[in-house]
Amino acid sequence: MGIANLMFPVLLFVNGVFGVETDQVEIRELMEGDSVILDTKCITKLHKDDEIVWKFGSVVIATIKANNPLLYDTNDARFKDKLQINDQTGDLTIRNTRTTHSGFYEVKITNITHTTHRRFSVTVLDAIPTKVSVTAGESAVLQHNIADIHIYDVIEWMFEDGETPIAQINKQNSKYPSYDGTDERFRDRLQLDQTGSLTITNTRTTDSGLYKLEVKGTNIPTKNRSFRVTVDEPGLSTGIVVLICVCVIALILVVVGICCRRRCRKGEHKRNEALKTGATGTFCSGNLGHITAVNLRGRMNRN
Repeated sequence: MGIANLMFPVLLFVNGVFGVETDQVEIRELMEGDSVILDTKCITKLHKDDEIVWKFGSVVIATIKANNPLLYDTNDARFKDKLQINDQTGDLTIRNTRTTHSGFYEVKITNITHTTHRRFSVTVLDAIPTKVSVTAGESAVLQHNIADIHIYDVIEWMFEDGETPIAQINKQNSKYPSYDGTDERFRDRLQLDQTGSLTITNTRTTDSGLYKLEVKGTNIPTKNRSFRVTVDEPGLSTGIVVLICVCVIALILVVVGICCRRRCRKGEHKRNEALKTGATGTFCSGNLGHITAVNLRGRMNRN
């Protein structure tokens, strides 16, 4: 019994030393220009013997050893002046993110008892709104690419700088969408489905503008999307009008070129005719002189 009691804490210690904890991959999604914090979560304060190693893919980008934080970079310098590591908790912050910061991040936390791994999949979305162009009378479908939309509680669509959602689903109150009845512009023309995609039916030119989607949930990061909608008047599209204008300009240039070429040829022809006429006149004058001289001699002989 005594030996068993002695062996039990030893086994626990050995299991802790060689134990490795790995969490599931956490999803981080944000817009370009925002900051993101990748947290170690399990650490309240680092001890001297604790080690932190952050990797982007297979490249080490930050470490803390013996309470000494160090930052590194990739060969293409994508993290230059953008990383910050908390020397108390080991949390890594990426500031002013770019789409090139999207990828797989992993932190290895080692102390005297065990090693912990945390993994993150970070997606940095382009801040440029998705463009949607339709002709007046058609439907405009604003379809996002948020894969885990079902885990969010609130889905809201805003138009331009409005503070009131034009369409929303609040699962805490109802699973059915609601619309802003005070906004006459969209009355009876909005359709919000359970996936969060918004359809504007029977569009008008006044529907052109910036539409913003925001999805929110409990203890999960908020996600945002934006769409730039352009509604053209019925008739020829802008692209076709531009093409027609280009063709007309090209045709005018061709006609002008042909006219200039003909004028040049005509001028050259006139010069050639003038040269020929001048040569003939000289020849004729000589002949007339010769003929006149012959006639005078004939008259003198007769006299």
